[in-house]
Amino acid sequence: MPSPDQLSFELIDQEPTSLGLLTLHRYTAPDGQTGFEVRIDDAFLMATHGAAGEVHMARLAWEALGAPRQGLHVLVGGLGAGHTLRAVLDLAGVAAVTVAELGAKVVEWNRAHFAASSGHALDDPRVRVVVGDLARLLAATDQGFDLMLLDVDNGPGWLAAPGNARLYQAAGLAECWRALRPGGVMAVWSPSVNAVFRDALARAFPGAKECPTGAFNEQGERGEDVVYLGTRPRR
Repeated sequence: MPSPDQLSFELIDQEPTSLGLLTLHRYTAPDGQTGFEVRIDDAFLMATHGAAGEVHMARLAWEALGAPRQGLHVLVGGLGAGHTLRAVLDLAGVAAVTVAELGAKVVEWNRAHFAASSGHALDDPRVRVVVGDLARLLAATDQGFDLMLLDVDNGPGWLAAPGNARLYQAAGLAECWRALRPGGVMAVWSPSVNAVFRDALARAFPGAKECPTGAFNEQGERGEDVVYLGTRPRR
C-alpha cells in the first residue's frame, strides 16, 4: 500500500464521542486499491492495511504461555479493524475471546467495512464483544484470562486519548495482573522501543520482555515495532 500522502480519502461516517470525533474514511490508492481508515480527531487509529504487527503480537504472547495451550480464554483490548482479533482466533487452543471496545460505532464499522479483511472475525461463535471501557472490565475481572492483548492505542507512547495513559502506569498494570490467570501473559504492541513503559511493566511484571517483532511494513521494509510481554507467575 502506498504512503498516506499518495492516497485519496473520502469521509464515510462519523460520531462524536467522549474521546473526540471518531471518523471513518474510505481511501483509494493510485493503482485503484481501496480500504478503510478510522481516525479520532484526525489522528490515525486503524486501517484495513497493516496487520503484521497484530499477528506477531498474538504469536509472541501465545508462545510465551508455554504448554499446555488448551481451553484458552483471551481478552482483546480494542477491536479496531479486527486484525488482532483475527490473529487470536487463528491461534491453537483458543476457546473464548472477549473483545472490549469503547465505541459502538467501531463495532458497526467493523461488521460493515472491515469484515472481509478480518476474515469475518466477529462472526466466530467464540467471540463476545463488550462495548465499554477496558479499564472497567479489567477492574471487575479477577484471574479470568490466559492471554491479554492490549491494542487500544498506537502503542503506550501514542495514545488515542490522554485518559488511556493510566493503563500503562502502575495502577492500570496492577489491574492487568489481577485479570490474568496464574501463568497468563499480557502483550502490548508499540511502534518502537518505549523505555518508560518497559520500566513500568518490569516493576509490575518481574521478568517482563521487550521483543522486536521483525514485522515488515507495506513497502516490504522491516519495521522497528516491538511487543512487550508480562507474565503472571504460576505460583
